[in-house]
Amino acid sequence: MKWVVVTVIVLFLLLLLLRFFRGLTLGQATIHIAHMKSEAEALQVANVLKGLRGVEEARVDLERHLARITYRKGKVTVEEMLRALHSAGF
Repeated sequence: MKWVVVTVIVLFLLLLLLRFFRGLTLGQATIHIAHMKSEAEALQVANVLKGLRGVEEARVDLERHLARITYRKGKVTVEEMLRALHSAGF
C-alpha cells in the first residue's frame, strides 16, 4: 500500500515540475496590426503567424487590430513574427 502512495506523490510532483517548465518555455505576445481592415486580412495574419515554427496559437481580433500569440521562446522570437507580418504586407 505504501508504494501506491509514494507513486502517486512522485507522479504529482512530476506533473508540477512539467507545468513549471512549460511556463518557462512558453511566451505570450500581443502585436498591434494597424492596417488590417477585413476578415480575409485577419485570416491571413493568423495563417502567417501559425506558419512560423514555434507558434503554438495565434488569435486575431479584427475590431481591436490585435494578434495574441502563444509561442515557444526557444524556437521563434517576437522580432521574427514582426518580420513575417511585414513581409506579408502588414
